[in-house]
Amino acid sequence: MTHFFVIAVSSIIVLLITPNIRYLALKFYAVDKVNRRKIHKKIITKLGGLAIYFGFLGGIFTLILFIPAFFGVNFFPLSTLLIGSTLMLILGIYDDFQGSSALLKFVIQIIISLLVIKSGFLLKGIFIHDLINIEFGVFSIPLTLLWLVGITNAVNLIDGLDGLAAGIIGLVASFIFVFGLLLKDNFVIYVSLALVGACFSFLKYNFYPAKIFMGDTGSLFLGLIAAFLGIYRPPSSSSNPYFIPTIILLFLPIFDTSFAILRRIVRKKNVFSGDSSHVHHYLLKKGFSQPQAAVRLYLITFILGIISLCLFIFINKPQLP
Repeated sequence: MTHFFVIAVSSIIVLLITPNIRYLALKFYAVDKVNRRKIHKKIITKLGGLAIYFGFLGGIFTLILFIPAFFGVNFFPLSTLLIGSTLMLILGIYDDFQGSSALLKFVIQIIISLLVIKSGFLLKGIFIHDLINIEFGVFSIPLTLLWLVGITNAVNLIDGLDGLAAGIIGLVASFIFVFGLLLKDNFVIYVSLALVGACFSFLKYNFYPAKIFMGDTGSLFLGLIAAFLGIYRPPSSSSNPYFIPTIILLFLPIFDTSFAILRRIVRKKNVFSGDSSHVHHYLLKKGFSQPQAAVRLYLITFILGIISLCLFIFINKPQLP
């Protein structure tokens, strides 16, 4: 019942407040204008990430009513996650309203990620039974920083098609929820559930034809949460059990971002500059409509999720029901 209420509350909040946020965005002209790089052909409001944020918070705070001890037991990771993701949200709001240089956003993302790392959330290494035993040691901080900033920007860059980022992160969170169930990890279970409800309900307004975009407000917020869940280490674990499966889950945005950086380097362009050669652009050029392209990328993410689940079971050997 608690699982149901968390996902229901986060979903209902998003469904109820998104039209109001759309009205607010119109009033203050927080909109995504049409240009040669944009796929949409008319002005669309941004700030939809605020609805996802409040839906996510609603789902988390519902736990206080049903499981009062949840916040106490998970106070440190939950407070770190909420503070870090809220700071990313604020950065996204500023960018959606005022616009900021890619370099400035990158620097602020590094600062926020360092705050998360300073709180003690680190990639310690990769451990898979007797097959792989790699300790990162002094490289833990730079590798964790690369992961947090990289995934945050990867989710930001994949948000170029109606409903794409919300759908992909909703699927990613769904599989991470299953990971949490297998390890009986309440923190991951409930954080991912709140994310599932917020992301999938947002698709009502964000799937083609989109009435509102999540903007950087949503993509930076979702990116940090996805990255954080990937490096989270339960108190009962000596390693990061979610890390490698999360890499598989997020392979699509990771590949898209890595290829975009390589493409710009080869073309001797600024790596922070935008272009129209992302995966979703490729599908559109092949003749697929926006919904067809989005659904195909959802399907790829779902298949990656099945692979990651098998890998998770192999790595962590959970007791299956």
